[in-house]
Amino acid sequence: AMPESSQSAADRERTERFVQLFARHEANLYSYIVTLVLNDADAEEVLQETSLLLWRKFDEFESGTDFAAWSCRIAYFEVLKFRRARGRDRLSFGEKFLAKVEEQSSAMREELGDRSRALSNCIGKLKDDDRDLIRRRYGLGQTIEQLAKLLGRPAKSIYKSLSRVRGSLAE
Repeated sequence: AMPESSQSAADRERTERFVQLFARHEANLYSYIVTLVLNDADAEEVLQETSLLLWRKFDEFESGTDFAAWSCRIAYFEVLKFRRARGRDRLSFGEKFLAKVEEQSSAMREELGDRSRALSNCIGKLKDDDRDLIRRRYGLGQTIEQLAKLLGRPAKSIYKSLSRVRGSLAE
């Protein structure tokens, strides 16, 4: 028999929750960081430090609140720490500028979250065939040609259907 893992069920659950949340938000977190440091290599370094700090502070995260906002706030302070350590860089923005970028970014995250929830609600109201078409095209990334072949319809018909559905969603 294999020995029991020294990690408790609660620890495993905590780890799984963190990994799921972090994986879902990592790309956006990286994009946010790169807007503040303007350099891919520096952004990678800050992301690494931020991810470690997020894990260490994960017990402070309130379940059900906005992980993206929480992680970006921690990343913001990591960027400030990184910039102080690298104070000799030629191109450097002041902390007031960074604070303004953080403020704007936070507002955009909220608006995008609201829009995303509204879009999900609207997609839920579509007819099954239309919802499936949208899922295949945008969720799975299938091309118009792939959809035409799969659905046995001309590509022009797929374009028209997508255009109609996008119009419905925009309304």
